Amino acid sequence: MANIKTNEERKAELEALTEQMGQQIDSFFESPEKIREHLQFLGKFHQYSMRNAVLIESQFPGAIAVGSYPFWEKQGAQVQKGERGIKVFVPNPVTYALHKDEWVPLSKAPKPVKDAVKQGRIPSRKMMYFKIGHVFEYTQTDAREKGIEVSDIFKRYHRDGGLENEQDIRDALTTLADARNVTLLEEPLDEIGTAKGCYYPELHAIALNPRNTSIEDISVLIHELAHAELHNQERNFEQDQPLTAPEKEFQAEMVAYVVSHQLGFPTDDFSLSYLAGWTKDKELLDKEKLLQEVHQTSATFLNHIESHLENVHTLQQEKERSPLDYLEQLERRMGWKDADLSLYERVHAVQSLFPEEVEPYLNTKAALETNLKVDRVDEPLMYIHDKGFGFQSFGVANNHDFAEETLVAYTIALPNQPLISGHFDPERTVHPLHDLGKNKRLEIPILKSLEDRWHEVLLDEEKKSLSRTAILNTERLI
Repeated sequence: MANIKTNEERKAELEALTEQMGQQIDSFFESPEKIREHLQFLGKFHQYSMRNAVLIESQFPGAIAVGSYPFWEKQGAQVQKGERGIKVFVPNPVTYALHKDEWVPLSKAPKPVKDAVKQGRIPSRKMMYFKIGHVFEYTQTDAREKGIEVSDIFKRYHRDGGLENEQDIRDALTTLADARNVTLLEEPLDEIGTAKGCYYPELHAIALNPRNTSIEDISVLIHELAHAELHNQERNFEQDQPLTAPEKEFQAEMVAYVVSHQLGFPTDDFSLSYLAGWTKDKELLDKEKLLQEVHQTSATFLNHIESHLENVHTLQQEKERSPLDYLEQLERRMGWKDADLSLYERVHAVQSLFPEEVEPYLNTKAALETNLKVDRVDEPLMYIHDKGFGFQSFGVANNHDFAEETLVAYTIALPNQPLISGHFDPERTVHPLHDLGKNKRLEIPILKSLEDRWHEVLLDEEKKSLSRTAILNTERLI
């Protein structure tokens, strides 16, 4: 029979584990190399609290992935005999009830008190305590022998190559900025020299240096988004003691390092040179708070990016099915069952959640609604969504009056080419041809050919108008 620990023994064990965590945090700040190693570890364990990530790292350096004993069983793997569990803090909320002017644990209260709490006649409150639980690392199980990969269990789609899905990650960061009402400026408000980007707290806006490479843009955008998350005006106002500029830079650089490293982007150029100056007169609690904020922000960013990449991965698989299946799957994911939405609402909903899916969505919708056979197109045709027309010759379709519309969505079919779709606000754009040219959607020769076809329709309309005028002006004898 296992020994049952006393309350004193449990308390002593928790205190020892807390002290171990504190010593581990202190050790991170001995050198930039140590903090880099810790930041890399934090990225792998962003789903855990910062304290538990620190404890896992101190007990099992180099851990890849962990889970409880029942978790591994559920995955079809078994913890190997003789393996010792990794200790972690487990939240243990306890409900108390007010009984005879004293707060007592509800589990130990008399039945009438429990019933009164359920009925709301006696006040209750929850207190958070912690107990020690155990998790096991991937290599402590037989998962490898059974061919169970970490990516199969934890759905880490970004593991398939950071540089290859650069655009998907860029899109994810754009939606992350949108969710936080951060404006992404097209260029800095003034010359920023060699700085790769900047955050304007008063505007809650970010600008990147146009001289950056596309890869630099990713890590710099993460850095500036960290500033927007941690050092915006509202957060600065809430701080008891405002952070110094070096402290803010150090935090933003740490977040950018964690996220970039986890996504597989280069981290050689990252600078953690603020380390020595920042830690000189700091107590452990300051360091813990700094790491806590870095960990929370990194976890939030990574969760958002991974969720976006998972959706992209799923939708990519769905696109490989038939157009009808793809459309049904997308509408299911958007939660549109029985929803009576306008074209404007549908397009903007897809734009906000899966911006990369707007064009495939409109392409599929046009092909299904018109029963278009793309391989039989021998001249440029255009479909104006929700207008009640089918595919028309490009010039005719482009000549419609769009002034009264709230949104114009169109799909173009060109001979021997895939469908092209777009959408625009008629207050900013005159017609589809204008939108195609403004956004450089087509090569100049094709654009010029479409423009000529539209001009032919305009000239034809003008000839008909002149002809009608001539008829009206013809002398009539009665």
